[in-house]
Amino acid sequence: MINPINSNLYKQTSKKYLLNLLHIHDKRFLQQRYVSKHISPYIQTNPKPRLIEVPSEELKIIQRHIKNELNKIIVPENIFSGVKGKSYIENAKLHSGNKYVFKIDLSSFFPCISRNTVYNFFTESLKTSPDIACILTNLLTVDLSKCNIEDADSVNEFLISKKIKTSNHLISGSPASQILSYLVNHKMFDTLQEFCDKNSLIMSVYVDDITFSSQHVISHSQKEVIYKVISKNLYRLSRNKVKYYTKNYPKLITGAIISSNGNLKIRNSLSLNIIKEWKHFKYNQQDAQSKARLQGLIIAAHQSEPNKFQSIYKIVRDASFDVS
Repeated sequence: MINPINSNLYKQTSKKYLLNLLHIHDKRFLQQRYVSKHISPYIQTNPKPRLIEVPSEELKIIQRHIKNELNKIIVPENIFSGVKGKSYIENAKLHSGNKYVFKIDLSSFFPCISRNTVYNFFTESLKTSPDIACILTNLLTVDLSKCNIEDADSVNEFLISKKIKTSNHLISGSPASQILSYLVNHKMFDTLQEFCDKNSLIMSVYVDDITFSSQHVISHSQKEVIYKVISKNLYRLSRNKVKYYTKNYPKLITGAIISSNGNLKIRNSLSLNIIKEWKHFKYNQQDAQSKARLQGLIIAAHQSEPNKFQSIYKIVRDASFDVS
């Protein structure tokens, strides 16, 4: 369950107050037609096709103010979708003591979140007046039919291939979209949580990744209930990303590895990147960019294994530059 009372958007009815709260100086942003002109959708092809909808910087600033208010809404501890101070590592840690893990991924999640779903969240859950809900929805959704799309054919082909019927949907590139993707679907996740509580399952949500774990085998019938809840809410699964790990195998959860004995481990790819960067830095210790990259990589590794690469980190941290 969510608790929205700390957000200034809760029960908001004043348009003047909203404009001041979000620092909106150009009232044209209140119309979705104008908002859509600030987004140029395109299809990213590498490493896989994705619909990219990056707002203009002017629009992003407004959306960041909305995000700040959405982050004041209290959400359950097992929600990691754009929640300030939470990370993908903490999401994985929640499951580290369990033997069995079941992961699902919602297909094209943001583009499948319709304008109506967003609007209904503001009126029903945040209890805003209809006109306030409409303004907020206009700022957070995009109508592709009103955008300037350079390659409309590729976008349309992508929508068809992904069976996306919601051309008016949550903006994929908005800074508010991660947390909003959970909030507008909180009733669906509440239903899943109720099922988990009754079946001794642990659940976590990290945007479009939903992870379930247990000390006991997660049965086919339990998985079917989860599928039905997702389907009832008009979302689909990325079937190639559905994974089930048993007790004897390492488990990959949102980019983190849980070993067969239940401990967090560094991914091989991260270890290789650290070793590669270290080999370069050893002979190029005046390379400030290499030093920064190496420190960042090791800090990321320490989130899973705090004692790994300690000697390298100390050398890099203490390395000084000749500025004479």
